[in-house]
Amino acid sequence: MGGSDLIADVWSSAQGALGSTTRVDLGNVRDLDLQRYAVAVDGSIDGGAAGLSLQLYLSSVLAWGSGPAEADLLADGNASDPFSGFDVAGLRLMAGGQELQFHRDLQAGMNVVLDVTLTGADLKDTKSGRLLVLLVQRTYSDEHGPLIECRETFLGREALG
Repeated sequence: MGGSDLIADVWSSAQGALGSTTRVDLGNVRDLDLQRYAVAVDGSIDGGAAGLSLQLYLSSVLAWGSGPAEADLLADGNASDPFSGFDVAGLRLMAGGQELQFHRDLQAGMNVVLDVTLTGADLKDTKSGRLLVLLVQRTYSDEHGPLIECRETFLGREALG
């Protein structure tokens, strides 16, 4: 499954990055951000989402910070480096599933770090062309240990002609 095409090159690069972890300091979880998330998720304006919806806050944000300028975004709206250290070089990405494990409740004021590990990369031949399957482990922690573990699958294709 080698070759000189883009998807094969990204797959080859992913093979070399397997198991590597990038740590991102997300900083302090602000109450204002949790309140805004609550409004977006369930329409509440009384101080925050209740229950599970609040716990989904960390794993719902794909890119932290202000992000790249619009001119630097890929055609699908993603940054070229949505995995904190692994560049998808312009492939179109689609979410392929997510599995979450909750360890502790998220609360405003927590200082959170994110560890992102590329755990799998497979290149598959399908009827509609080749498909790159990337497996990513994200672990959100504070000084007391893990808050949420998120195992995600992303599907990558080359941009249309």
